[in-house]
Amino acid sequence: KASLATSQIADTDENMSIDDGVSVCSNISNGKSVYDDFEDGANVDANMGMSSDDLELKLDTSIVDTRNKDLKTRETALRTLQTLFSKKYMYDMIVNRKETITEQLLACLKKAGDIEGRLTLNVIALFMIQLGIQDEDLYQQFHDTLLTILRDDTKPISMRASCAHAIGITNYIAGDDILNTYELMKSLENIFSKSYLTEDGTTVVVSNALQQLHIACLSSWGLLMTAMTDNRAHDLLKLYLIKIPDLIESNDPELRNVAGETIAVMYEIARDLNSEKNDVRVFPSRWNIAGVDASIEKTSDMLNERRCVVPQTTIVNVVRAG
Repeated sequence: KASLATSQIADTDENMSIDDGVSVCSNISNGKSVYDDFEDGANVDANMGMSSDDLELKLDTSIVDTRNKDLKTRETALRTLQTLFSKKYMYDMIVNRKETITEQLLACLKKAGDIEGRLTLNVIALFMIQLGIQDEDLYQQFHDTLLTILRDDTKPISMRASCAHAIGITNYIAGDDILNTYELMKSLENIFSKSYLTEDGTTVVVSNALQQLHIACLSSWGLLMTAMTDNRAHDLLKLYLIKIPDLIESNDPELRNVAGETIAVMYEIARDLNSEKNDVRVFPSRWNIAGVDASIEKTSDMLNERRCVVPQTTIVNVVRAG
């Protein structure tokens, strides 16, 4: 879980010029990490070689500095925390400070502007990855605040995009209530559904910033799809295997890529359900109407035209299956 989740919050420079909507595949190919340097320009590799006592001191100092009244001091502290959490496994140090870190991160969010908010949300996601445990109580401490930010149209769009990643990762790792996860998926879909095709089949034109929010929500939605129970997954597949392919028609290449990844994941889940339920079909009927060979060709052409990152073997297998 941790490796998949971490890749979703990569790809930004130390000045927080964040491309919040990048897909997992795009992150891997990009090869750039958000956590390259401390704010003071110190060498990361050198700092990561310091002793446990020095790391603990750095951690404690940063936690204290997140309470500082000066915005730049808080931002520097948050950048240091995200560097520490991304470069070093610090479970023993973090678990003993879990309540303090949680309290301080929530306090930062309450007064955060765009940059501080995105930094805090990145740290929350990394904090949960570091803990790596299912903890519904801890998740609930973050849930209401994160969901409020996600739904708030008055918040900066880039901050909401970071929030979409953070709440998805946090729920995936720590959440234990499947109904809560299901409701969160509906909230995420309510946002990225604005990129579905219109009733007359035309694509929707939105701003680049809003497109990044839609990408972030779809990315987290796809992650949470893998955590669904069989019955819930079955219901979601029947509903969204018809809708998600609309996003392949988007003019935005990143949204097309994330949509392709999501479709591939959904079909893999559907194939598993089919094999477990004696081939009870959950694939939408529109994939059967033209015959297997024609369907494979049509689907492959559509995805190739839109340059979606979906393995061709997956396309062939899922169309033959349904």
